[in-house]
Amino acid sequence: MLSEAYAQVSPRIDTLTVTGIQEAPLTQTTLSGSQLDQQRAMTNNTAALILNIPGVSMYTGGGVSGLPVIHGLGDDRVRTKVDGLDLLSSCPNHMNSPLSYISPSNIASVKVITGLSPVSSGGDSLGGVVSVQSLPPVFANKGESLQQGEIGASYSSNGSAISGNLNLTAAGDEFSANYTVNSTKAGNYTAGGNFKPAGNGISPSTVGATKYIATNQQLSLAWQKDNHLVEFKAGYQFIPFEGYANQRMDMTKNIAAQFNLKYTGKYDWGTLEAQAYNQMVNHQMDDNVGARTSPAMPMLTSSSTNGAIIKGTLPISETQLARVGTEWQGYKLNDWWPPTSSKPNGMMSPNTFENISNGTRDRLALFGELEQQWSKEWMSLGGVRVEQVAANAGDVQGYSNANGMGMMKTNYLRDANAFNAQKHQQTDYNWDLTALSRYKPDNNQNYEAGYSRKTRSPNLYERYSWSTSPMSAIMNNFVGDGNGYVGSVTLAPEVANTVSLASDWHDANKEFWGFKTNPYYTYVSNYIDAICNTSSSTAPCKSNQFNVLKYANQDAQLYGLDLSGNVMLGKLPQLGQFQMTGIASYTRGQNVTTGGNLYNIMPLNGKVGFVQYLGANWTNTVEGQFVAAKTNLNAVRNEIATGGYSLYNLRASYDDKKYRVNFGIENLLNKLYALPQGGAYLGQGNTMSMNGVAWGTGVAGMGRTIYISANMKF
Repeated sequence: MLSEAYAQVSPRIDTLTVTGIQEAPLTQTTLSGSQLDQQRAMTNNTAALILNIPGVSMYTGGGVSGLPVIHGLGDDRVRTKVDGLDLLSSCPNHMNSPLSYISPSNIASVKVITGLSPVSSGGDSLGGVVSVQSLPPVFANKGESLQQGEIGASYSSNGSAISGNLNLTAAGDEFSANYTVNSTKAGNYTAGGNFKPAGNGISPSTVGATKYIATNQQLSLAWQKDNHLVEFKAGYQFIPFEGYANQRMDMTKNIAAQFNLKYTGKYDWGTLEAQAYNQMVNHQMDDNVGARTSPAMPMLTSSSTNGAIIKGTLPISETQLARVGTEWQGYKLNDWWPPTSSKPNGMMSPNTFENISNGTRDRLALFGELEQQWSKEWMSLGGVRVEQVAANAGDVQGYSNANGMGMMKTNYLRDANAFNAQKHQQTDYNWDLTALSRYKPDNNQNYEAGYSRKTRSPNLYERYSWSTSPMSAIMNNFVGDGNGYVGSVTLAPEVANTVSLASDWHDANKEFWGFKTNPYYTYVSNYIDAICNTSSSTAPCKSNQFNVLKYANQDAQLYGLDLSGNVMLGKLPQLGQFQMTGIASYTRGQNVTTGGNLYNIMPLNGKVGFVQYLGANWTNTVEGQFVAAKTNLNAVRNEIATGGYSLYNLRASYDDKKYRVNFGIENLLNKLYALPQGGAYLGQGNTMSMNGVAWGTGVAGMGRTIYISANMKF
């Protein structure tokens, strides 16, 4: 874990500062140190670390694979970076999400921009930015050496989740070596109250397909000399199993290796950053595990991602700062499903089903932006990014070179021929723009207003998934709604135009009280939504069941408001200091083309906390979480309504810089509730059959959980 002691021997490359340039965007939140310690004690899911930021929520995935959502835009629509790497989900269900490749214990800081983001923060996305940084290199003082480390473990009662982490460092004043490892294991968790779907070998209240095992390791080497820093990081992930309660498959293996080389240099003219990276993923899924009764259906995916980034930060004057750069990313994907037998008339035989064959997606970007301090009170930021996104894929085949008949109608031959006859190569030329202004009249208030245009090209599954057969289509689903999906080669890029305002009122030193607001409006042209796939053997689509859908460009709008605040309540002898905190968020998403609602929008929600700071070491918290009923439902996807609920949590932590202990109780009253962004419950039953699982049940949230974690630095 990052500690104050570590900060004393951090790299000598200082963050470039320019006289007169103001602070970070008002909608940017940076979490580090003790701000992260409490959150990572409660979860092994890195995406869950940012859920106390207004406007941020999470699509439910596996136990370590959540997908962050900002202002109703999630998954690929949020720019998610890990140590500067733009990682992609290489799975038709997006199980291996970018944030699953770094464990909470290896995180030094998380930066989240919920409002307008600078073009230098990344492209090929519509919403905000989530940027995660692993532990920085540690160096000894001049002429000295050091050896240090940290060991930790945690336990949660619900699902008997256990995890352990180790961090070792050996360094001189110019060279540093660090090794981190985190391993975690959990069983299926239980819901609160009386969760009905039981049977198939699992006990009542158990939420099927929620167990997992995961290990992440990282070796980091760093060298510094004068104003130059070189870092090399090699990461390895092994997940032998991870359940997905809102998918028809579970992950039965995910092996990933990634390599990251970065140079940072400070020159008379400014700062230069250069980075190159590679990630290789081998992914496997199947559905005959746990409480599922379907026959085996192995699905395999492999990918390689290569990228390079060069960025320069140049102070033009005391009041002007420019950033310029270029990025390249090359992505290759193969997704194939081996036959389960050699019989020519088998359900999944005799061919290998080629879901995506030799898929490629290459991005090349250039960007430039300028910060200008006009006066003590006023500053502005403007930037432009241009990108070329080129996608392609090869020809495909189904399990058989024929069209099935009767109840097993598959249309394999028809669909493969139709797909193969199309031109697969698609090239998009995209551009982004950000323009904003900040006004700080005094030390008690800040304001920010601006506009952005952001563009995202379709991913490979949205373009190239091709089979309308129900059994195949339902395996291509990364939104967790239980439906099947078919791609469209000619999809246009999504373009989001956003207007955002932000305000921040506080006392002069930001010690006693603060209140922030952020209203926003986004209009998305060519939003990739879903329509009924009329060429499927299950057409026409029906309500109250799962259907085969097709990706299509439509228009959408999202608007909402984020609020957050804190106030010191006072100090009592022997009882310490007391603070009240609160956040609230509302997002409304609408399909302008159809007049309907967008899928998976988090309803009105908020949190209120009372915090006690006792002495220098103890922090105690009582928290209430409140979520309204989700009633604005997407009709095309037959989205499942969820009820409103309130949860209450107790937390305590002790930290004396060497030892840290966290413990608490989540969902104190053992409330039964469905996750608003959890999707359809598919954790048990005959999931290979489109409607072999009853429609209408949402994924239940976790019941009462008692947790404890302990860490020691040495």
